[in-house]
Amino acid sequence: MARPPIRLFKRALAAGARPDACAPAAAAAQASALALLSRSVAMGHRRLALLRLLAAVRVGAVVPASDWAYCGEVASQVADGALRGLFAEAERVGVGLGTARGAHAALARA
Repeated sequence: MARPPIRLFKRALAAGARPDACAPAAAAAQASALALLSRSVAMGHRRLALLRLLAAVRVGAVVPASDWAYCGEVASQVADGALRGLFAEAERVGVGLGTARGAHAALARA
């Protein structure tokens, strides 16, 4: 992916993440967050994928299970506690929004 689309995705993510964002901007932020995350996973980025996972769940995007799995594997292999913390925070935020891996299964059991 060329740099200009990445910049556009990042701008859309920032605009839609604001508390006063309109519904179309929020939807664009979710789509942009997922595109950025998918690209990071495809490129084998580790730290950046964890950051983008957290950004995606913060805007309420429903993250594909394969991206959760990749980020979970990365988090389990890194020695840096701060990076593991990013994944843990993404899980907490995602569960609160109903978008985290396993959130649907947890709701079904309740």
